[in-house]
Amino acid sequence: MTDIVRQTALTILKQVLYKNQTIDDAFETALQKTSLEKRDKAFLRLLITTTIRRIGQIDDLIQRALSKPLPQRAQTAMDILRLGVAQLMFLKTPPHAAINTSVELAKTVHQDFYTSLINGVLRTMTRAGKNWFAKQDEAKLNTPAWLWNEWYGQYGKEITYQIAKANLTEPTFDITVKNTPEKWATALNGKITPTGSIRLDSLYQPQNLPGFCEGEWWVQDSGASLAVQTFLHIQNKRVADFCAAPGGKTAQLIMRGANVDAFDISKNRMKRVGENLSRLHLSAHLIVADASKIPGKEIYDAILIDAPCSATGTIRRHPELLLHRTENDIIKLSQKQNELLINAHRLLKPKGELVYCTCSLQKQEGEDRIKAVSDLFDILPIASPFATPEGYIRTYPYQGMDGFFIAHLQKKEK
Repeated sequence: MTDIVRQTALTILKQVLYKNQTIDDAFETALQKTSLEKRDKAFLRLLITTTIRRIGQIDDLIQRALSKPLPQRAQTAMDILRLGVAQLMFLKTPPHAAINTSVELAKTVHQDFYTSLINGVLRTMTRAGKNWFAKQDEAKLNTPAWLWNEWYGQYGKEITYQIAKANLTEPTFDITVKNTPEKWATALNGKITPTGSIRLDSLYQPQNLPGFCEGEWWVQDSGASLAVQTFLHIQNKRVADFCAAPGGKTAQLIMRGANVDAFDISKNRMKRVGENLSRLHLSAHLIVADASKIPGKEIYDAILIDAPCSATGTIRRHPELLLHRTENDIIKLSQKQNELLINAHRLLKPKGELVYCTCSLQKQEGEDRIKAVSDLFDILPIASPFATPEGYIRTYPYQGMDGFFIAHLQKKEK
């Protein structure tokens, strides 16, 4: 493995930790500045996601090996240690390789003052790390306290532990096909999930798989696919898709025969929707606009709201969310969700269908939002293996899919 891989890993880690960048964005930017082989790219990605996903455990292990905490000025040395511990404890990199490359990385980025400390901490880790690791509560250490407490209060101890442990695993890769899922499951060596999606072992470069360029399928988590399946009567109906990017649910609506107006506030994200639909040989009316401010009254037969949310149901896929999300984000996002629901009510025809969903595990963004508009909508109970007693859908990452909340509503008669 070349030194450039660790240097790039350090750069990406800093962007994610201190600049609030997503792993995907930081990874893409870093790779534009260097040329790596496929094998090196795969290791780099695994190293970064493991370090972020396990950073609570990693920091705990480092503190155990230190006689006193590192000063703020040693931030870079701390990040080099994080990468080194991730390799030693979780990626099973041979100790000599993990230690030597970490020390050389420190020299390369002008952290010579800390090379002895880095060497000592990592050597201590090889001797004592396994025993320390065995005593750690991995689920709790890698979950921010505020989030842990929310889940504990909403779901109880057992489910909270299951969620947190699932978030430490690599995500599954699901796709939605236009038709003949059995054929494509065979062609792609995948398995059909209970939701009708196809699950693949790997999806590192989807464009290289059969059927992708021909527009026969698109990447979509099986939990996300449930929202559009919930609608009852949308064939030949006028349907609005609020917050449409990246377009997977838009494609589902079109495949069910709906005439779709797709809205997204971001011009760049809407461009991606257009590109995805073009590849799939599907078309919709694409509108760059804030869906909470769309003018008009009683225009649509049905509306899908895939609301902006904390996305805590996708932490397996985006572990940096554990570092970037705060309690205040939930409050702000809940206000936006209310605005979308209220505007959808105005735009729906009498007795029109509404499906509201979020990829959030927070009840403030799911069940509580539906209660807030109970005077505007009736709940249409959903028949599903994932249905709650209230008639909603709630999926969890420990079920092998993203965490989703889905409600099927009908505009109340006046």
